[in-house]
Amino acid sequence: MRLLKSLYPFLLLLLISCNTQPQKLSAIHETIEVSYVNWACDCANFIETKFYKSNFNYQIKETDCIFIEPSNDNNKIPNAFYRKGNFDHYLELTGQFYNDKGIPSSYEQKTTEQQLKKAKVFRYDSFKLIKKNKNQFSN
Repeated sequence: MRLLKSLYPFLLLLLISCNTQPQKLSAIHETIEVSYVNWACDCANFIETKFYKSNFNYQIKETDCIFIEPSNDNNKIPNAFYRKGNFDHYLELTGQFYNDKGIPSSYEQKTTEQQLKKAKVFRYDSFKLIKKNKNQFSN
């Protein structure tokens, strides 16, 4: 019993460190526009369009990508967006970033072979599909 009591702080620390869900939301409510990135890995899979809309030569960096999570289960992005809609639309999300990086509990991991890296997480209250401008980068 004494051994168990002495291990308790270490077990508690282990449980806390294994929790990848970010905890504290920013006080700033904002609207961001994101694109889906269909990586061939388990990683943050959205990027804010501000990075590339004004810079045609922008190369996507893993560190610029974010996870998104709905504020409730009734507000999830439809599966049709991930299958085909992301080619024609951006997402306009209104919500808050978490202050700390993490992996949202709503993220559906594609494979168990890879350990996920923490990234910024945006918790959205609402979303809109915004039609992409096909001629955006044409000269």
